[in-house]
Amino acid sequence: MNAAPFDIIPAWRIARLRAALRDAEQRGATPDDEGHDLTHRALQRRFVLARGRAKHGSRLASRPKTTRKGRSFPHLKLVVIWRAILSHRPSGWKQGDAAPFGSIRNAHDQAVAACRAAGLAPPRYRTVYVLWHRGVPPVDVIAALRAARRSGWQLIGNQDEVRGRCRFFRGARAATV
Repeated sequence: MNAAPFDIIPAWRIARLRAALRDAEQRGATPDDEGHDLTHRALQRRFVLARGRAKHGSRLASRPKTTRKGRSFPHLKLVVIWRAILSHRPSGWKQGDAAPFGSIRNAHDQAVAACRAAGLAPPRYRTVYVLWHRGVPPVDVIAALRAARRSGWQLIGNQDEVRGRCRFFRGARAATV
């Protein structure tokens, strides 16, 4: 394949195209916008996809979430890890902020205890570290966390009875092992 035609596209043009696609997707999520002024078919396609997601809700991923080495995570494990991360992360945290000393370790310890209580393999420290710095959990995990908060932080039944290792209460920040 000859890559010569692609050598001449400047980076600013690519950035502008990506911004336009993002803008079309955001406009599709707002119900007031009809998108009649979108002339390019790629912009129209992004608009329609976002409109469908806003109307029908985002569907779960067709493939399970995997690590960079191809290992898959059960959904419950992702929810448990993100719950531990969000319980130890400061409320005013922004992506790029440094983690307070020991907070990732505490989140990892809580995730390990919760995964063991749920009968799941415990996460690696690196997994918790990467997810901490990635920023925001996926949409389906946020929905599960909100549902768990409404039911009193109980992700899998009564966690005190599941091997007696982990307790999740509304104000609890650390798991008892």
